[in-house]
Amino acid sequence: MPKTESTASATDTLAELASLKAQVEQLGERIEVQGAVQFEIAKLLQTFHGQLQALPSQVNEIVKKAVEENAQDKIPLTREVLTRLDHRLTQLAVNGHTVKQVSQMTLRRLGPATQKIRCVFIVQSIPMWDALADVYSAMTHDDRYHPMVVSIDNSQLGRAEFTGEDEVHEGLNALNIPHIRLNMQSYDALDVLRNLMPDVVFRQQQWDSPVPHGLRTLEITFARICVVPYGMGVLANPNATDPSEEAYPDNYDQQYHRLAWKVFCETEMTQSYYRSFAHSDPDKFVLSGYPKLNKLMEAKGKGEWPIPEPNGRTFRVIWAPHHSLAVNGYGFGVFHKIYEQMLAWARSAKDIQFVLKPHPALAFGAEESGLFRNGAYQHYLDAWSALPNCTICEGTYGELFDASDLMITDGVSFLHEYHLFEKPLIFIDSGVHAPFNALGRLAERAGHRVETFNQLRQVALDYKDGKPWKLVKEREELLQVLLPRTEPAASIILDSIAADIKISRS
Repeated sequence: MPKTESTASATDTLAELASLKAQVEQLGERIEVQGAVQFEIAKLLQTFHGQLQALPSQVNEIVKKAVEENAQDKIPLTREVLTRLDHRLTQLAVNGHTVKQVSQMTLRRLGPATQKIRCVFIVQSIPMWDALADVYSAMTHDDRYHPMVVSIDNSQLGRAEFTGEDEVHEGLNALNIPHIRLNMQSYDALDVLRNLMPDVVFRQQQWDSPVPHGLRTLEITFARICVVPYGMGVLANPNATDPSEEAYPDNYDQQYHRLAWKVFCETEMTQSYYRSFAHSDPDKFVLSGYPKLNKLMEAKGKGEWPIPEPNGRTFRVIWAPHHSLAVNGYGFGVFHKIYEQMLAWARSAKDIQFVLKPHPALAFGAEESGLFRNGAYQHYLDAWSALPNCTICEGTYGELFDASDLMITDGVSFLHEYHLFEKPLIFIDSGVHAPFNALGRLAERAGHRVETFNQLRQVALDYKDGKPWKLVKEREELLQVLLPRTEPAASIILDSIAADIKISRS
């Protein structure tokens, strides 16, 4: 009996259903196997963790017994014996590190049983959030991704106490960003992070010391680390004797960079710096452009000035001091040299409004310098804020930049970021700061450089009175380097991650 069209269609449908059933069964088996493997790895790590916790007391008992027996002349407690003990403990630590890394790499290869790419953003600072904001936002509108945010404590410059999660939490709430609070012991926080089962993790800084121990580089390699710098790397290697040596390891070759799965580079120049160390696969350094600059440019035309102007538009100045006060003959910051003069100028200049935009670490830097004791820095902030034409702004700043007329800074990041808004920038040079690399020198040339407060004040007044900006060409050269791609950086980053994760899952 010949097949009719409907019979053939039914046969095809049954074949497709059978094929689909087989695929589902294979997927189920794969998930079951992954679950079993992950369970065994978790048990291994739990056992290993228990053994490590018990190790200090065991070592104490061994040493105590050895000392007691030595006191009874039973055995000699020599340097050789202690050296051998130290060697064994060191070997044990190395073995433990190896087991942990192998286990984490295995977990990373298995990944969660979901098609969406799970990304976790570890947030320690709201002022740094602009570097990742567009990446996170793009993921929330992309069906390929499941983004999550966690808030953590941090240590200013890696030397202060671990605090600040509450401020990050409040800042994320203000930005309407859902997040998980990791305001807990750092290894408990690590357990929560692992349970989120991220494919990818973003942290805000390459530095480990400001981050709680449980969230440092070696602890988070169970996920693919992706790097988007929190600020442009514009400093040169201080030991360089030739331009070819100016790539600074602190900016481009830390452990975090070496163990990262992908590093998204702001410019061709920074991409070449990363690759110059030859410690990683060069293909992982992706020229994406800098999402922070895209985020800042979104603020154009949306300026918000924080000081009321009841008598009409005033001249608006941002003063952005750096934290590295040059009190010992080295540093960018000149706050300690000009802060009294700035306050006096602000008191007398009724037709100028001033916004103090301090580096997030300036409070710590001022106190640590020894020049601002017994709350002197806070007293200064109070005196500044009491003036009707002055205020202090922290947090994100794109809208502030757009609303302003001029910036005064001795710092690093704003030296290139403010040029996006095509307004006068005065750079007050300490004369004793770390050397700039080629990118930093471009930014420095695009700003109006001064060396003293009197020069700073006069130049600002000149621009207030309508002096034209004469560094247009230098600014354009800088912006051509800063904006290497026409496509938004966040789009490039998302496509790069998705493409390579798809390959690894296939």
